[in-house]
Amino acid sequence: MATTSALQAVRKFRLHEIKGLQSHITRLGPLPPPPKGSLEDAVSLPNPFVPHLNTKTGRWAPPKYSLRRQAELIKKAKLAGPEAIAALPPGPKLHRPGMVAAQLQAKQPDATTEGAEVEPDATLAVAVNWIGKFEPAKVRKGARVPLYENKKRMFKGHKWERTKDRRLNHRIMLMRDMDKRIHAYKRYWHEKKPNPLKANKNPKNKRLPF
Repeated sequence: MATTSALQAVRKFRLHEIKGLQSHITRLGPLPPPPKGSLEDAVSLPNPFVPHLNTKTGRWAPPKYSLRRQAELIKKAKLAGPEAIAALPPGPKLHRPGMVAAQLQAKQPDATTEGAEVEPDATLAVAVNWIGKFEPAKVRKGARVPLYENKKRMFKGHKWERTKDRRLNHRIMLMRDMDKRIHAYKRYWHEKKPNPLKANKNPKNKRLPF
């Protein structure tokens, strides 16, 4: 069943994170204490959906799971039921305030759904304090393009969009000195134009009028 395989993927994820706790501590240093309001008897695990600070080097390590893998895991958890969704940590693809409360109040999958006759798993029932807070980007009210909020530069876009500022500045410079350019242009060709009333400086090239 699709629901069974999806639930198995969430179980595998939880078990993998529990087994990898010691490896995380060896590589990045000890975990900080859990935030206030966390469960006392819960297991503290690093949130694999957010970056973590390396206490040894002072640099940030990227998330363990990419956004694509996070989205795939969340799709499987939604297919498995509310218990599987509550078993996942918060992240860019799954942000919910009060994650601990959601874990405690998670319901079993509905028996009327396809393949929902799955017994509760101890791996999902273990309460976890995910160390690593995800803070969504704040978008100001009335933002014209919320997609580009809190970004230093926009995405690649079209070439005319990337070169728009340079072309606009060049156009302003040309229009600012346009009167001088027109005057210099007319003067240059006026001086190049021969004067029929002026004597010929080179008599060898003198031409007859017929």
